[in-house]
Amino acid sequence: MHAITIREVFIGKFEEIGSAQSSVAAAQLLQGEVWLGSDGLPGDQLAQRRPELADSALLHYPAEHYRHWRKRFPLRKWRPAACGENFSTFGLGEAEVCVGDVVRWGEALLEVSQPCLPDYGLARRWNLPELPRLLQDSGRCGWFYRVLRPGLVSATEPLQWVQRHYPELSVARLLEWYVHTPLERCALRQMLACDALAPAWRKVAERRLASGELEDWQARLYGGEPARTAESEGVQHA
Repeated sequence: MHAITIREVFIGKFEEIGSAQSSVAAAQLLQGEVWLGSDGLPGDQLAQRRPELADSALLHYPAEHYRHWRKRFPLRKWRPAACGENFSTFGLGEAEVCVGDVVRWGEALLEVSQPCLPDYGLARRWNLPELPRLLQDSGRCGWFYRVLRPGLVSATEPLQWVQRHYPELSVARLLEWYVHTPLERCALRQMLACDALAPAWRKVAERRLASGELEDWQARLYGGEPARTAESEGVQHA
């Protein structure tokens, strides 16, 4: 794959909207050169709230997807960072990126760790209860990186693909398996065998293989109190 120009890099912030809730505030643009550590960009509150932070240090969301959401919800002001992403780029989508891809950004090395699954925080932010489910069902979800090697980075540095270890495991394919064919045993075995895939995803595959049952997505997509919480579902979300 060729190098991908970064349009903008964002550091996520939160704003309080009630005594027990918060939503993503307007993201702060990355200016100049900063140190990227294993826990993500300095001051990124979104990354700090993700469970298993090492596998979700940075979120990449294709800017092309906002064209779709502008058509679907024209009264909303869709723009980069609307889904809580750190990277905004054109020319790179879920079908072109594979789990285990190693990427150079400035001095840092990143590895694609898992697809992103949306949660009800986005519904709350945009006052669109159906949004997380629409994102998930459409496959317009983005993906996470873990940081293999910390280093100095900036928005002026491109993302350069270094290695590809699992060409059969694109982010799009994993999302298709997870959402639309969730109990297909051959797919679950491939997920389980992929060392680069985040442990939480492999645990889900192991559990589905053992039980033959699908976990409850209610908490992640809509909030509420299902039999399984979003945390017990295991995978990372926006």
